[in-house]
Amino acid sequence: MKNKPLVSDPVKKINVKEARSLWRRSLESIQRETVYISPEDALGRILAKDVRAVYPYPPYRKSPFDGYAVPGRDLSRDFTVVATIGAGEIYDRPVAPTEAVRLMTGCIVPDGCDTVIMQEHVSRCGDTIHITHPGQKSSNIIPIGEECPAGRVLFHQGTRLDSGTISALVGLGNEVLPVYRKLRILLLTSGRELVMPGLPRQKGQILNSNAFLLKHLLSKTGPYLLSFHHVTDDPAQLPDEIDIVRKLADPADVIISTGGVSVGLYDTMPNLYDALGAKCLYERITMRPGSASYGGICNRPNGKLTAILGLSGNPAAAFNAYHLLAVPVLRFLSGENELDFPIITCRLTMPIRKKNPVDRYVQGHVHFDRGQGSFTPNEVITSSALLGLAHTNGLAVIPRGTPPYQPGQDIPVILLHEL
Repeated sequence: MKNKPLVSDPVKKINVKEARSLWRRSLESIQRETVYISPEDALGRILAKDVRAVYPYPPYRKSPFDGYAVPGRDLSRDFTVVATIGAGEIYDRPVAPTEAVRLMTGCIVPDGCDTVIMQEHVSRCGDTIHITHPGQKSSNIIPIGEECPAGRVLFHQGTRLDSGTISALVGLGNEVLPVYRKLRILLLTSGRELVMPGLPRQKGQILNSNAFLLKHLLSKTGPYLLSFHHVTDDPAQLPDEIDIVRKLADPADVIISTGGVSVGLYDTMPNLYDALGAKCLYERITMRPGSASYGGICNRPNGKLTAILGLSGNPAAAFNAYHLLAVPVLRFLSGENELDFPIITCRLTMPIRKKNPVDRYVQGHVHFDRGQGSFTPNEVITSSALLGLAHTNGLAVIPRGTPPYQPGQDIPVILLHEL
C-alpha cells in the first residue's frame, strides 16, 4: 500500500504547535520496515515489536552473598563441607542432611539445599562448620523469576534502546532484536558564501559551520544513514543542482536543509523542492528565532514519502527549528514513542528584554542548585548568534504578547539534553 500524505493547500504562516500537528496528520499513514539485528548494533535503535522475557530472571535459585548452602532441617548441628563452587559452576550431587556446599555470590544453590548461611555467621575448622547465627530456615535464597517471570513484556514497541534496555533484553534471553530500519537522511546546506574547512575562502565567504552543527545534532538524535551535499544559491546553476539533488534524494526518507528558505532574491530552496515534486505544508513559522522555515512532502517513485524540512541559514534559528520541528518528525518516522523534550520550570537569572510579537524560544543554559532549576539566557539571542550554541541545553518558552521577563521569575524551559 502506498503512503498517501494528507496535504492540502500550503499554509503561509503557522506556529510550532500547529506545524507539529500538521506533520503528524501528513505522515500518519507511513509504513515502517522491520529488521532483526544483533544487540551489538542496537544502541539508539527503536523497537518494532513488544519484546518479552525468553526465560525467568534469575533463571535458577541463587545465593545473594558468599556463604554456605545447607539443608535447613536442623541448623544447630555441624555440617561437613563437601564442595566449593563459584559463579557459573554447579554441584549436582545429592546433599545429605549433614553436608554443606560453600558458594560465592550469584551461585546456583544446589538441589536439596533450602537455606544459605552468610560466611560471617559460620565458624569453620577444616571441613567442618558450625553456624553461629542460625537465622531462619529456608532463607537467603533468591528464587527463580523473582524479578521477572518468563513471557513478561519487557519493553514495548517504540522504545528507544539504550545501554540499560539492551542489557535487560540480552539478560532475559533475547539474542536478536526487532527494530525499525534506520532512516535515510539527506542533509543539504546552501549558499555561495559558505566554504567547507580546508578549501580556499574568499572575501565575503564564511566557513560552513551549519554542516557540522546539523551533522552532529543528527548523530545525537538517532543512528541514521546520513548523506551530505552543498548547493549554491546561484539561479544559473539551479537546473544542474536539481538533477544532482533528485538523485541524492531518491532513497531519502527525510531531507533537511539549512539556508535559502527566506524571502531573499537568492533563496532558491523552495524552487528546488518544487522541482522535486514536493507538496508544501508551510512556508513560515511564527516563532523567533527560526521563522524562516519550509515544510513539505514528496511522493517518491517507489511509493514512499520523503519529508522535507527547510531550516534557516542562521545558526541559532536553524538550531531552534531543528529541535522544535525536525526532531519530532525524525522520532515519529523512526517509530519512537517519545516525541517531545521534557519541559521544566526554572528560575530566570538574567532579564530577557526582547518584545514578543510572536512566540519566542530563547536559548540558554539550565543548571540545578539544591534542587532548584535556573536558566541563564545566552548573551546574544539573535537568529545569527553562534557562540552561545556551545553551551545551550535549554530553550525558554515565551508566548507571544508576553512582556519582558525579569530575574527571579519562573519560566518554562524545554530541556534539550541530559544535564
